[in-house]
Amino acid sequence: MYNILSYFIYFTLTIPVIVFVGWKCFKIGKIYLLDVLKDDEICNSVNKVLLIGYYLLNLGYIAISISSWGNINTFSEIIEIVFTKISVILMLIALLHYINIAALYFLRNQIISTFK
Repeated sequence: MYNILSYFIYFTLTIPVIVFVGWKCFKIGKIYLLDVLKDDEICNSVNKVLLIGYYLLNLGYIAISISSWGNINTFSEIIEIVFTKISVILMLIALLHYINIAALYFLRNQIISTFK
């Protein structure tokens, strides 16, 4: 019973955060990608691929995370496990964001010269 409750809480809190952050990065990141790539069509394609990869990676992490949970016996274990898993996924989202920004920053000249 506690496991099902913890899954429900986990999904209720993580799915909206993942969708919100993905959509915001998609909308705001388009401007940054357009500045780097200089081509609207390529920018849209890259932005969509990044969004799909972001969703797939996070959903995959959620599936792996849930499969690794043990048996939960108390309400305090629910709080501990759910918020530990949520904090890990939030750090993963932040790490992905900074890796994408750094990759585009360091590869900017190479990307621009490729699409000229």
